[in-house]
Amino acid sequence: MALAAALMLASCSHEKADWKSASTADTADGYQQFLTQHPNSANAAQARTRIQQIQEDHDWQSATSADSRESYEQFVAKHPDSKWVQEAHIRIENFAQSGATGPTAAGAATAASAVTGAPKTPHVATMAGAHYVQLGAYHNQAGAESQWKHLSIKYARELGTMMPRYVAGKVKSHPVVRLQVAVSSRAQATALCTKLRAHGQACVPVGAG
Repeated sequence: MALAAALMLASCSHEKADWKSASTADTADGYQQFLTQHPNSANAAQARTRIQQIQEDHDWQSATSADSRESYEQFVAKHPDSKWVQEAHIRIENFAQSGATGPTAAGAATAASAVTGAPKTPHVATMAGAHYVQLGAYHNQAGAESQWKHLSIKYARELGTMMPRYVAGKVKSHPVVRLQVAVSSRAQATALCTKLRAHGQACVPVGAG
């Protein structure tokens, strides 16, 4: 009995040392090795959770490095409950509206202009029979407003005195605010988007709905 107790104590001590080693290294391989050696450990669930988090973060880094519509769609398919999934959906929408599949200026701007905090009630500029072009989709109005300030300066010649319109919506059940500007006609919308796309800026004509 004394021998059994001694063996149990040694095993427990060994497990603690292995867990400390795995958690200090904080790598998927380290946690997997711990699980292989101690599958019934009290820390097993935490190790599995951490492996999943590390893999998720790695896949997100890979998606953002590729910065393509396909890379974000693959990430969403693999990690539908990820903390990054809303950002992925917004970037996918920006690629969709630009008609691009690879990196665009709008794709990079989405991350830069994502602002946290309580969302505001979007201001909508309404005009009878108006036409609009959409310049991007963002987490909240603060992000959309920040990007509008940037775009109105960068493309001052193309955007001139146009006024922004912030439209609340959802992408895959996640809230977004779409940045749009009003134009006088469908032809002007098409012409404006042609100019902006030539500079790598996402732009798509949309209805007044």
